[in-house]
Amino acid sequence: MEKLILENVSKKIKDTYLVRDINLRVEKGETKIVLGASGSGKTTILNIISGIIRPDNGRVIIDGEDVTDKKIEERNIGFVFQDLGLFYSMNVAENLAYGLRIRKMNISEINNKVKDIAQRLSIEEHLLKYPSQLSGGEKQLVALGRTLINEPKVILMDEPLSSLDTFLRNSMRWYIKDLRKNFDITIIYVTHDLEDAEILGDSVAVLEGGNIIQDGKKHDVISSPKCKKVAEILGYNIFKKEGKEMAIHPSSIKTGGDIDFKIIYEESGIGYNYLLSTKYGQIYMKSVERIMERDRLSFSNAVSLGKCE
Repeated sequence: MEKLILENVSKKIKDTYLVRDINLRVEKGETKIVLGASGSGKTTILNIISGIIRPDNGRVIIDGEDVTDKKIEERNIGFVFQDLGLFYSMNVAENLAYGLRIRKMNISEINNKVKDIAQRLSIEEHLLKYPSQLSGGEKQLVALGRTLINEPKVILMDEPLSSLDTFLRNSMRWYIKDLRKNFDITIIYVTHDLEDAEILGDSVAVLEGGNIIQDGKKHDVISSPKCKKVAEILGYNIFKKEGKEMAIHPSSIKTGGDIDFKIIYEESGIGYNYLLSTKYGQIYMKSVERIMERDRLSFSNAVSLGKCE
């Protein structure tokens, strides 16, 4: 069952399109990743879904209802912003309760809902603290709780983890991944981070220049980019073989083939990172083991590229 549909949605400022002819379908209970670089139109899509921006053309449909002309407050959409938007003059309990108070819910029901959401997100010990007293991860949980407490039909997430350090970002991904199971929620999550897509997504739409250039199941998109632009966004090496444009991911290159190479740069950390010179040009490779120039390479996992949509 489709929870949300964007149908031929376009928005432009003067003669410049922010997004153009966007068609997007999100199933009930799905986490849809919208992946693209800064300026590709990701946030514009979220603003159109939420009602912050009205599209010039096209329709926004939620649960089979056309909501294109409905106000923000009539759509029951949750939004987690990049800057979180917490009220620093309010404690955690007051932040969680804010939306319920606006809806004039009675105080007893508000208190029960605040306690329930705090327990489910394991932040009940922080209810009397202020945002300035919380860690980055705890602030993220409060922002999520403030959105979830209103029981939205869909949650929109605008790169909410981008300001966190690596450890907290990895930890928060699993919290977000559990939301669907624990709250039966549909999520649209925009990011430029491929790891977000790999861990969180059920499906991935790749956005470039205001257009969706590939959309499908996560594995299909990440392992089989259709065209050069998608491959570049996903971090693939691009090369030509027998006149055909090909792509291979740095982690998919194997040793034991018939391709000679020279090591230009080698850097080691958790694994090994290489910049190599080959007959196909410079190639970036990641390996769990150190390689030697005598090993030769195999590009058997390369995929053939076509035209972008």
